[in-house]
Amino acid sequence: MRTPDVKALVSAVGVLVVVAAAALVWHNLPTPTDLYGPFEVRGRAGEAVQGRAISATVTSVRIAPRVNSVQAAGSWVVIDTTLEAIRSTELPRADLVAGPNTYAASDRFSLDTLGDEISPGIAQRGSWVFDVAPALVEAGSSAPLLLRIWAGSDILDSRLVIDIPADDPRIARTEDVDLAERTESAR
Repeated sequence: MRTPDVKALVSAVGVLVVVAAAALVWHNLPTPTDLYGPFEVRGRAGEAVQGRAISATVTSVRIAPRVNSVQAAGSWVVIDTTLEAIRSTELPRADLVAGPNTYAASDRFSLDTLGDEISPGIAQRGSWVFDVAPALVEAGSSAPLLLRIWAGSDILDSRLVIDIPADDPRIARTEDVDLAERTESAR
């Protein structure tokens, strides 16, 4: 009878462990968006949220089927916001997460809404307007809204994520919203 070679057995088990660990690591590598994605700076509606490039405060949210007498495909969500650049002139971008969906800001009201360059020391007040599926923003809905704002490209930079709970007192529901013009004022 032949006795097993302990050294060969230990080597074989060692190889199996290394191959299994390599396979586990390979299947759990981060995706490029994990590596180069934005750094989220979280806050709530009503408070100033500041990232590296911009600062934003959500002052109110209005939900209506019409904005400036223009009917929405779903429901308009108008988020009144104050923006300011921190160190240099920036071009802000925003989107809205409602439930499982992400919505880009509407360009139908581009002359009256936020989206132009902002400069340090000058606060810009205006609105972001989103056309959202009505079921996600109807009265009694429990899904929060997340307004995400960033400057330029959000690769390896901060992105503001502002939580607007469904029961926030800043949310008003009306039949028609009239947009105020975007304004700027020095601090």
